[in-house]
Amino acid sequence: MSIQGLSFFQQNQNYWQQQQAWSQAQSADNALINVMGQAEVNQAKGLASIANGTALARVKSQLAAGIQSLLQGSNSSSTSSSTAPTSPQPATAVGTVPLTRGTSLSTLGFLPGGTFSVDAATNVTQYTSTGDDTVADLINAINSGPAFVTASINGSGKLVITSRDTKDIITIQGSGTDAVALGFGPNNDSFTATQPKPAATTSSTTTSTVKSSSSGNKSSGSGAAVASIRQETAGSAASILSASGVSGNLIDMLA
Repeated sequence: MSIQGLSFFQQNQNYWQQQQAWSQAQSADNALINVMGQAEVNQAKGLASIANGTALARVKSQLAAGIQSLLQGSNSSSTSSSTAPTSPQPATAVGTVPLTRGTSLSTLGFLPGGTFSVDAATNVTQYTSTGDDTVADLINAINSGPAFVTASINGSGKLVITSRDTKDIITIQGSGTDAVALGFGPNNDSFTATQPKPAATTSSTTTSTVKSSSSGNKSSGSGAAVASIRQETAGSAASILSASGVSGNLIDMLA
């Protein structure tokens, strides 16, 4: 009986020791879970604080701008603006046929003996094809001719003839279809300069929507307008918080 009693006692002791160890382990797990939960709460509060700070700064800026706009519009005012005149631009003729300086005129359809003339004001430069010349020969002739113009090829590979005077009109002609071969047909043979436009002045009058017969009424009207602005900016604050990834009603920043 004594041996069995000791064995039962030892088993009982072992059982309680195991229960105590399990309880301690569970308490440690609970403590760890609590620490992790508190850390997550602190992180959420920190993110919410950052988002609220950003939203509040923007809302205050919008509110200040709205009040300033309201105060500026409380009195009738006239504003005028002037459109600065553009600088004069010389007449510029641009062909429609792609080419290069080394392109043979005959391959374009500008036949031997054909002519190509550029008229700027009263000066005319006329070029006659030899049959074995290139676009470069034509350009050189135009640049050195009596017509007060310059010739070149633009980035799109088109022949460009520009007046050196901001008032001259450029007229291009050719024998047969020689001018057409270079991209200057009946609808693309006369070019005028662009003159500056006269300064245009526009005025507008803004009438205050806040009307009062005394300074007290003015203050009341301004207060109502400010209240309206507060409602509008409150919506903006909510949008900012949502865009920042923070949902829920964290704080009524305009209360």
